[in-house]
Amino acid sequence: MKDYLPVIADILGEIADVELSFADHDVPLPCIVLSELGNSSAVILSGRDRYSIITMQTDIYAGTAENVRGLALQVNAALAERGLKRSFSQLITDEKVPRMCMRYRFGVDEATGRTVSL
Repeated sequence: MKDYLPVIADILGEIADVELSFADHDVPLPCIVLSELGNSSAVILSGRDRYSIITMQTDIYAGTAENVRGLALQVNAALAERGLKRSFSQLITDEKVPRMCMRYRFGVDEATGRTVSL
């Protein structure tokens, strides 16, 4: 099993601050919140995980819906460039702070770290 969130946090840290939880009174905007929704073994070789399937959610917060959309485009481009395929996205504006929720599902070769779109 590989914890891929630190890898994603490094990638997205060039776009905005990355957090693992969101508290609107403590976190400066804009920020990206990462959550791992699933991490399952797909292939085991010699008693070790070789290939895992990961489902991850990004929640992008900013001061305006327009800023959220702009950051979402940058986040998606950065992740797509590394082989992650978006499976869901929704702009949410009926909360205190606007956000874009996007989910990605991808495979990771545990030996090489290579990601694969699913």
